[in-house]
Amino acid sequence: MPVVASTAGAPPPAKGARRVYRPMRNNWTMTKAEVDALATTSAFAGASAMAGNKSPVSDFLVGKALTLRFDKGPVVEYRFDEVQKLRWRHEGESAWHEERYESWESAPGVIMFGHLLTGAPNHDCYKIVADFEQGLATLIHGTIGTPYIANEAAADTLFGVIEMEGLVPPKYRRHHFTDELVGRAVTWNYSPGLTSMHLYTTPHSLSWIIFGESGAGGMEWSGPASYVKIRDDLYLAYWLEEACNGTLGTILVNMRTMHDCGIGYHCGRDGLRLSSMGAHARHAGRFDVARFYALKA
Repeated sequence: MPVVASTAGAPPPAKGARRVYRPMRNNWTMTKAEVDALATTSAFAGASAMAGNKSPVSDFLVGKALTLRFDKGPVVEYRFDEVQKLRWRHEGESAWHEERYESWESAPGVIMFGHLLTGAPNHDCYKIVADFEQGLATLIHGTIGTPYIANEAAADTLFGVIEMEGLVPPKYRRHHFTDELVGRAVTWNYSPGLTSMHLYTTPHSLSWIIFGESGAGGMEWSGPASYVKIRDDLYLAYWLEEACNGTLGTILVNMRTMHDCGIGYHCGRDGLRLSSMGAHARHAGRFDVARFYALKA
């Protein structure tokens, strides 16, 4: 989410006025050379205001050996050695790569986890939802660098299956894109003093409003997004803070518990960061816009 600029010393706004938001003036734009020269990389290190209400870290994966096979995408072998340490390698590689990760169990048998791919040419990350009851997995593959801004994230969504001892994955069934969230408005409380509202505006975009110090809605922006149905009332969503601060936010939304777990991916002059997120949710209404996106025979 965008960082709200300090208003200390600024004159009070006029009654009913809305704060002007110009994120491209508040955030660093970097060159490809500056991105590649970054000395600082961190994964799930340190406290974050976006993680004040995060879910507890899960040990579900510890000790497991499995392969995630994505359609038209990578095949990745995993060994989960500890709660926050894994090894991975792409199919055909002989050497293992070790990474720090975090994972959360959003619903029984549904695990979200993520990690960086240290040394990858585009400073890649994998954000994965693995459903061990259905044998299905979905990958949000994040990279740094777009045709417009070198430190802006990009994302690709890939569907696949889990292969491991004792589990037979389906041959054809997959998680899939959905418009079931379209039109909903949901508020997310990440920590005291940090609340935002998501407006799931179209099947391919998301708008967000950052509440100001008084609790009134102030900062608003929109960006590309996608929504994947994992199970009934369980959705994987990402949004790109395009022409903003370049962050790729990814959350697994449980509409029954009204809680999420998620991962932020950001590249700035302070380094490349992968960080956990988590918030309590409340319904904030619904707009009847889904009918405009329905298929018409």
